[in-house]
Amino acid sequence: MIIVTRPSPYGEQLTQLCQQANLPARHLPFFNILKGADLNQLQHHLQRLNHGDVVIVVSPQVGLMIQSHAQQMIFPDNVDYFAVGQKTAQQFAQICQQPVGYPPQSENSEGLLEHFAHFNMQFAQRQVLILCGDIGRTKLTDTLTAQGALVKNIHCYQRQLIDYPVSVFEEHTHYLFVITSVEHLLQLDKYCTDKQKRGCDMIVSSSRIYDQAKSLNWQRIHLVTNANNQNLFKTIATLCHNATII
Repeated sequence: MIIVTRPSPYGEQLTQLCQQANLPARHLPFFNILKGADLNQLQHHLQRLNHGDVVIVVSPQVGLMIQSHAQQMIFPDNVDYFAVGQKTAQQFAQICQQPVGYPPQSENSEGLLEHFAHFNMQFAQRQVLILCGDIGRTKLTDTLTAQGALVKNIHCYQRQLIDYPVSVFEEHTHYLFVITSVEHLLQLDKYCTDKQKRGCDMIVSSSRIYDQAKSLNWQRIHLVTNANNQNLFKTIATLCHNATII
């Protein structure tokens, strides 16, 4: 059984891809995604940006919240826009009607910072708005602040924990878990036994999640380069050629 933990709507979309390929899959998210506490102030912060300032979008959930709750927002055309991945960049470009850059290789915070370094971008005294969720890494904030940027995190969405019965995963069933954030991994780990951590397979979308899973004694971990649903599905389909996965 394939367990897709990523939130809506991407979790349902990946689950549907699996089911259409006759692969047994269940969407089991650990968080609901709700409107963030700072979303109502985003327009105000955008208006205070100057020429050459920077806006960074860390997740497609940012775009979904703007589309749901702030459709009339105006984005300045004299600032630089970036996202941590291609899909997020494409989505946000449609929303802001401006070019949105992204790292071509590693679609994560480290990849974006490497992208900035490759182009020798200077951040001293530049305002940087990081559009993000209420829980997450501070890598971008810490690194850009150290480079002299005036960074402000805007919490456009927040995560609401979903609780499940302790025995949500049956001991005798072989699972393939799809994990796209450390927060999801930590929640999953609470429900799984040592036997499941030794025998079940897990797909993770970054080396950071991979390392965390290893530290929690998960044994059968498969690393993909990013959290794009098509990329995840290809890996799922490849692994499921082994009948023990399903």
